[in-house]
Amino acid sequence: MPKDLRSFIAELDATSPEDVARVTKPVSPRYEMSAILTHLEKRKRFPLLFFKNSNNGQAPVVINAQASRRLMSIALECKPENLARAFSERQSKPLAPVEMINAPVHEISRTGDEIDLNEVPLLTHYDVNVAPYITAGIVVAVDPDTGVRNTSYNRLMMAGKRELRIFMAVGRHLWTLHNKLERRNQPLPIAIIIGVHPLFSLGAQALTPADEDEYAVIGGMMNEPLRLVRAKTVPILVPADAEMIIEGQIMPNLRRLEGPFGEFTGHAVPQDQRQVIEVTAITHRENYIFQDIHAGYTEHKLMGAVPREAALLKAVRLTVPTVTNVCMPVSGNCRFHAYISISKRTPGQAKNAICAAFAADMLLKHVVVVDDDIDVFDEERVLWAISNRFQADRGLVVIANAQGSELDPSASPGGVNAKMGLDATKPLTGFPPELRVPEKVLEKISLDDFLPDFAK
Repeated sequence: MPKDLRSFIAELDATSPEDVARVTKPVSPRYEMSAILTHLEKRKRFPLLFFKNSNNGQAPVVINAQASRRLMSIALECKPENLARAFSERQSKPLAPVEMINAPVHEISRTGDEIDLNEVPLLTHYDVNVAPYITAGIVVAVDPDTGVRNTSYNRLMMAGKRELRIFMAVGRHLWTLHNKLERRNQPLPIAIIIGVHPLFSLGAQALTPADEDEYAVIGGMMNEPLRLVRAKTVPILVPADAEMIIEGQIMPNLRRLEGPFGEFTGHAVPQDQRQVIEVTAITHRENYIFQDIHAGYTEHKLMGAVPREAALLKAVRLTVPTVTNVCMPVSGNCRFHAYISISKRTPGQAKNAICAAFAADMLLKHVVVVDDDIDVFDEERVLWAISNRFQADRGLVVIANAQGSELDPSASPGGVNAKMGLDATKPLTGFPPELRVPEKVLEKISLDDFLPDFAK
């Protein structure tokens, strides 16, 4: 059975039912689904959320498929603290996709005047949004000169029955492909993939060179070749087991207003002139499931963390071979903060790790390096290390006027910001020991024996 969104939900139902929450009452995709998710977020609860009935008889909606490291570790079959290593291992073993003639995603097909995006349960998350958005859409495009496929997440605003407006980060692969064809006054054919297994999503976000086929990377991530089928109206192969495919083309030399939109930072980005997609077909499974990622909430922040952590771990290891782990926490939007643990061998290693991290990931603002006795996934322990092992006069690194994220609300125009590194490691000699109960005693004395009610 191929890995798809349905198989992942079935796996959770069978092995971890506490990680699935189903809403059976009708709920509107305009704010109401967001309200339920908001209540869960405030309670620090992150189940896969399944809305069985959206208003007007539209398709069911799934949110939060990657809202916790636990959910992603179930998908990757590893411990949560080993996600970056498991990701890197699978990324290094790409599998070429296979082509099919018929596919589940083509069970229902609409083209031309049959297309109406109003029939799809697109969510409106916040009061600042002037229109519904597709947030879990993975855009695939093909380089017309090399045939290499690229996948990326892009926000997509509904602007009519057959029109979407897209945000593409300047300089990224999709923007580069569109720019290449726009100079030729040609549209860029694309397909928007909606409703996938978390491993597909992780593979689609892998940081890869422009000449690597990302469908093969996704296949490696899933440990099985990706099944593909020819799209109906564009010259692209699309995933056979997705829930929905929206086909279209990004028009050349055409810009229209897009936004405002609530981004991963928790702030709204203003309206601007963006590129326009003309939708040429919508295909989907019978009884399809629509997938959404709630902008600015935990899943939106966390889903990109593992690919970034894997790339960061690899980059820092080139400079500091004794790096032990990396965490990009939700508190830093999983983009702006990195906590790095090293087994320190020489006095300057922590600062080398800081410099390597900033060089590897442009979006990083703050890097904290700690010793390997600190669990980088336990933010309280990281803060404890800062309070006890960091001195600003010798451990602070500041880089002014560096390129960062243009979505950072505190950055200067163009995303220019200051970067800060904290060396929160102990000196190699002459530091007071940490208080500890002998390990043998901890192993001998169990709460189950003395306080069973508190051991749960």
